[in-house]
Amino acid sequence: MAVLNLYLAICKDTGGARHWILILAEEGAQNGTWYHVTGGPTQGRSYKLEIQTKRVNSHGIESHHLIGQINDKDKNKLKSSAQKATPRFCQRWAVDVLSDLEKKKLVAAETSNTWANYMENDPYSDDGVVASSSASQEWVWDEQARRYRRWDASSQQWVWQS
Repeated sequence: MAVLNLYLAICKDTGGARHWILILAEEGAQNGTWYHVTGGPTQGRSYKLEIQTKRVNSHGIESHHLIGQINDKDKNKLKSSAQKATPRFCQRWAVDVLSDLEKKKLVAAETSNTWANYMENDPYSDDGVVASSSASQEWVWDEQARRYRRWDASSQQWVWQS
């Protein structure tokens, strides 16, 4: 049974938030399956899930981060998670998919929370949350509450800054 690597690929900086792609590929393969959301306000069209066979080392990708390994027999579970997540800002969508994969025990616990801390600001978000200036910080600004908060993974709740 083949084991496939699941990567979170981060595209090169083009002046806005970086595009995130989940890529499933065999070790050393030239091509893999890309799962990503395209479209949105910057492209003047609705968000849309795209599942494509493309080069793992595309020139537009700056970095690959190994999330884990998935057995070939479980690859349809990844596809199901990708299709289940609501298409939206690519970084938020990727974190949503990782969260669903955690529930299916296909990736390590806390993977989604780890990557949520690296999300960039979605300028079109209406949830009132703006990412802090440093990706390594886990505090986020909640515009509606007018104060910072962070996600505490152990208690599974938001902690508010005093």
